[in-house]
Amino acid sequence: NFLRKPRPDRRVVARCRLMKLGKSLAVGEVWIFSEGEEEPVAHATGTYAIPRDR
Repeated sequence: NFLRKPRPDRRVVARCRLMKLGKSLAVGEVWIFSEGEEEPVAHATGTYAIPRDR
């Protein structure tokens, strides 16, 4: 989700967090910021299916 434009004079940095790691699924989120700013410019969540061992 895009929340606002990043500042053009700053780098873009991200903070990620693994919310849950199970046997078959992993769920995480990422917050994206303009460097030095407290308000995020974007937020993403994702679910990954972990392949079974063969």
